[in-house]
Amino acid sequence: MLGLLRKIRRAEGGVATVEFGIWVTTFFLVIMGVLDFASFYMERSQVNEALSAAATKSFADRENVDFGALPVYVRNFAEMPTLSVSASCNGVAGSCTNINRTCACLKTDGTYSAGTCGSTCSGSGMTSGSTAGYYVTLSADHRFSPILLPGGLLKGTSTGQSVTVRVQ
Repeated sequence: MLGLLRKIRRAEGGVATVEFGIWVTTFFLVIMGVLDFASFYMERSQVNEALSAAATKSFADRENVDFGALPVYVRNFAEMPTLSVSASCNGVAGSCTNINRTCACLKTDGTYSAGTCGSTCSGSGMTSGSTAGYYVTLSADHRFSPILLPGGLLKGTSTGQSVTVRVQ
């Protein structure tokens, strides 16, 4: 029995097969990790592209923007039915209207200050030479679920994006 164990210990047959199996498994795990990161960036790009298209549509229809249809438009364009989309006008959620719009000045920090439509914005934090307008901000958020990577690495990572367009 002892002789058989020594013989097995010295045997080198099948070493290449075992090494090949280890390398293939390692290669597969690395590729799957890379694919998770690629999927994250692809989903993020889809959301960004959908928001950009919705902003362009808002600008093209600036006289009569269909604010209720914008979230559906973004979800359909991104091909993500569970995408969370919201629209706000001049920084206030749910205040978008096509009648009696109130204008605001967009500050450099992303906040708004009341202003008269078409007048030059002045004061602290204002972009030099900008004029007051009616701004629509579209925001979208989607939680990413990785295929292989450990839960803490990308799980629950948001692919949130937002875009602001001046429609008046």
